[in-house]
Amino acid sequence: MFIKPLTAKLLTIGALTVVLLLPLSQVRSLVAERQGMRQTAVDSIGAGWGRSQVVGPPILEIPTETESTVGERVVRTPGFVHVLPATASFESRLEPDRRRLGIYEVPVYVASLKLAGRFVAEPPGELLSDTPSRVVHWKRARLIVPIADVRGIREVKLATANGAALHLQPDAYDAISAIGAPFDASVLLQGKGIEFRFDLTVAGSESFQIMPLARETSARLASSWPHPNFSSGAFLPVSYDLDAQGFDARWQVLELNRGYPQVWPETLVDAERLRASAFGVGLYQPVDTYQRNERAIKYALLFIAITLMSIFLWEQVTGMRLHAMQYLLVGLALSVFYLLLLALSEHLAFAVAYLVAAGALVALIGIYLAGVLRSRRLAGIAAAAIASVYGLLYLLVLSEQYALLLGALFVFAVLGTIMVVTRRFDWHALSNDGGD
Repeated sequence: MFIKPLTAKLLTIGALTVVLLLPLSQVRSLVAERQGMRQTAVDSIGAGWGRSQVVGPPILEIPTETESTVGERVVRTPGFVHVLPATASFESRLEPDRRRLGIYEVPVYVASLKLAGRFVAEPPGELLSDTPSRVVHWKRARLIVPIADVRGIREVKLATANGAALHLQPDAYDAISAIGAPFDASVLLQGKGIEFRFDLTVAGSESFQIMPLARETSARLASSWPHPNFSSGAFLPVSYDLDAQGFDARWQVLELNRGYPQVWPETLVDAERLRASAFGVGLYQPVDTYQRNERAIKYALLFIAITLMSIFLWEQVTGMRLHAMQYLLVGLALSVFYLLLLALSEHLAFAVAYLVAAGALVALIGIYLAGVLRSRRLAGIAAAAIASVYGLLYLLVLSEQYALLLGALFVFAVLGTIMVVTRRFDWHALSNDGGD
C-alpha cells in the first residue's frame, strides 16, 4: 500500500524518537551505576569515619533467674528485664565537614553530646518482683547506652551514675551496638533514683538521630550545616531556628508517642522498633548531582520529540526538506547531551556543567543546521529556540516542588503553539507533496 510522503515522514520521526529511547535508557542506567558507586564511597568513608549515628539514653538491664521442674530435675533459666529511664535530655552540637573519596564527597560531622536523665524508684511490678520460682538480681544490673556505630566514639569525657564513675565496655542490645557498664540497681528498691550523666564526642556521617527511650525525652540539636533534613526521623522538631549560619532545633517526645513500654522482658522490644522511633537530622545536600541528572532524563524523551517535531513543522513552513538521517543525527546529539551533562556534573558545579553541556549542544546543532539549511539566519533561529527549550529544562531540573506544574504548563504551551501555528495548514495538500 502506498504511503504518502508526509505520512511517511511523520512515521519516520516517530520511529526515530522511539529508537532514541535506547541511548537514553543506557544513560539512565549509567546514572544508577554512578549512584551505586557514590554509595560505595559513602559506605567506605562511613566505615573509617563513622556511619549514620543513632544514640539513646541508657537502658537498665536487670538479670533474672527462673526455676522450673522438668521431671525430677530443677532447671534454672536466665533472663533479663529491661527498664527505661523516666527522663532524658540531650544537648548536642554537630560540627560538619566533608570527606572525599575519588570524585565523591560525603558530609560528615563530629557531635559533642551531653546526656542527662534519671531512673525513678517505682513499685517493681510483676516482671521485677521476686517469687518462689524467680529471683531478680538487682546488684548485677547493667546500664547500656545504645550507639549505632561505636567505632565513631572519639572521647568519653564523663560517664556517671549517682555521681559514681562508670567503667564503660563494648556492649549491645539486640542488634544495636552499645557501650555499657555494671551498676548496682538495688538503690531503686530503697526508694532512691538513679541519676546519670554522659558527655561524649561521636563522629558520624550523613545523619544523627536520637531514640526516645525515656518516659519524657527532650533534645536540642544545633549545627552550622545550613540544609538540615528533619523529615528523616519519626518525629519533627517542636521548634527550630534556621538561617544561613545553620540550625537550632528542639524535640519533645513522650512515652505515649512511642510504640513500646517502659519495661519489658528479654528482647520483646526488638532493635527495629527502637530504631523506628528515632528522630533527628540528616545533613541534606540540596545539590544532588545524580538526582538532578535523573530528573533531566525523565524529561528527555519529551524534549527530543518536541525538538524533532518543531524541525518537521519548520520544514513545512519553509518548504525545505530534511532527510531522515539528518533527523537521526540531531536526535543523537540531543541524547548525547545527557551523557555529557552527567560526566561534567561529577567534576563541576551542576549549574556550570549544565551551561557547558547545553552550550555545546546548541552550538553543535546550530553549526550543523547552518550547513543543512544553507542559512546562518535560520540556523541561528533554530539554535535560539533549542537554547530556550533547554533553559526551561534547567528550571524543571532545579525545581523540586513545582517541577510537575512547570512541566504541565510547558507541554500545554508547546501544544497550544503548534496548534495555533498549524491551524491554517492544508494537511491534505501537504500530504500529496513529494520530497523526502
